[in-house]
Amino acid sequence: MRTVLSVGVTVLLAAAATAPLGADFTSAMNAAMTPYYAALVASHRGDAESTHRDLVLLAAKWNLVTREAPPPALANDPQWPAAVGRVRAIIERSRELVRVRNLDKAHLELEGLRLVLREVRGRHNMLVLDDYLTDYHESMERIAVRASMRNEIVLADADFAEMTKDLGRARLLWATVEREAGAVASAPGWADAARRITAAHAALEKPLAAKDAARVTEAAEHLSDGYHDLLAALARLRRQ
Repeated sequence: MRTVLSVGVTVLLAAAATAPLGADFTSAMNAAMTPYYAALVASHRGDAESTHRDLVLLAAKWNLVTREAPPPALANDPQWPAAVGRVRAIIERSRELVRVRNLDKAHLELEGLRLVLREVRGRHNMLVLDDYLTDYHESMERIAVRASMRNEIVLADADFAEMTKDLGRARLLWATVEREAGAVASAPGWADAARRITAAHAALEKPLAAKDAARVTEAAEHLSDGYHDLLAALARLRRQ
C-alpha cells in the first residue's frame, strides 16, 4: 500500500520545492489552500490516492508559507507560531490516517486546519473568502449531520427546529460568501455549484416544515455535494 501511495511523491515534492520563494505571503497562502481544498474533496469522496497526492503538495506548499514574511498583525501575534505548528501537525496526522485508509478521520482532521487559520485571522479582522466558506460550512454541516442521524434514530421535533434555525443561518452566511467571492463567482465551476447550493437551501424548506425526514436527508445530501463541488471548483480556479 505504501508503495502505491508513494508513486510520484518524489516528483511532486521536487516540483513544489522549486516554486519561487519571492511570492508574497497571501499568494503563498492561496497556493497552499489549493491542494488543501482538493484534499478535503478527495477525502470526502473516498479517493485515497488523490488525497495522499494533495496532502504531499499541501505539506510542501505550507512549508513555503512559513518561509514568507507574514503581515505585521500576524508577525506580532504571539500565537502565530503555535498556529503554524498546529497546521503542520494536522497535515502530518492526516497523511498518516490516509496511509491506513481511514479517510473519514482524515477528512475530519483536515477540517480543523481551516479553523486554525480562521481563528487567527479573525482576531485581527483579516477574514478572507476562505474564512467565510468556513463559517458557512459550520451551519451547512450541522444540517447534514443531523439529517444523516435518521438512519440511527427517529428525528424529533427539536431536531427539525434546530435544522430550520441552521438553514436560516446558513443562508445568511451563504449570502456573505457570494458577496465576498468577487470575480470567482462568475467562473463556470463555481457558478454551477453555487446555483445548486442555493437550490438545495430552497429544497430544504418544505420538508423541514413538514418534518419529512427522508426528504430532508435527500436535500441535505444535495447541499453537501454542492458544497464540495464548490471547493473543487475553487481549487481548480486557484491552479490557473
